[in-house]
Amino acid sequence: MSLLPSATESQQSEWRAVGEGFRRFEIGRPEVFEDQKWGGMKVRFPLTLTPSEQERQLEELGEPDPGTQQSWRSSYRVGLSLGYFKKGQFQTTMLVDFLCAALGSENGKKFRKWIEKGGHGPRPSDPDDRDAELVLLGDWFGWWEGLEVYGTITHSTGNDGRVWANFAGPMPIGSLPGQPEAEYQALARGKLRALINEAGPQDGELAKQAPMPETKPEPQPAKRAFKEVFPEEDDAF
Repeated sequence: MSLLPSATESQQSEWRAVGEGFRRFEIGRPEVFEDQKWGGMKVRFPLTLTPSEQERQLEELGEPDPGTQQSWRSSYRVGLSLGYFKKGQFQTTMLVDFLCAALGSENGKKFRKWIEKGGHGPRPSDPDDRDAELVLLGDWFGWWEGLEVYGTITHSTGNDGRVWANFAGPMPIGSLPGQPEAEYQALARGKLRALINEAGPQDGELAKQAPMPETKPEPQPAKRAFKEVFPEEDDAF
């Protein structure tokens, strides 16, 4: 520590993790990074309980003990894979499932179809320019910042005694009975159109298609886990 630490650096606080159970989160700015422990490239989605969920948690758990602060955060880490085809069937991934869920119950299916047809984020003009691709990926995942998602929190305890708030099972807003969340669907619909338009014409079949129309397209002829959650260190208390 610095010889002259700031007030925040000197502060010693105990934290109480996000309570277990089914919760609603807002997504922060995603971060693309190389996983030094497990290998490969991953994206981390910071998650913060929505204000109404924060109130509900305090009602359920009560105020934390003196000297203890309540955390509202968790995160979700997944590998950079948009799926693949096996025996002609599209195989989804944890990343695709999360992105679909965050776009709401009305828009997630449209996004999944776009991905199945080869959709992806912007790519650099030089396919070997990894640094440029990482920047473009980071910007593309930024479309999900500010969106929301349901998920379940479970706790686990590390060897050092800290409690981890693990997020799993993303579900789209609007999927609960009697809660269509029309305003949220409209917000996500706008983001979906924008991110697809930003991606521009792409190779293969997608290059021949116009951007996703606002109306339902005409029927087209039929054409032929390892599951891990890697909680962020900041999520441990």
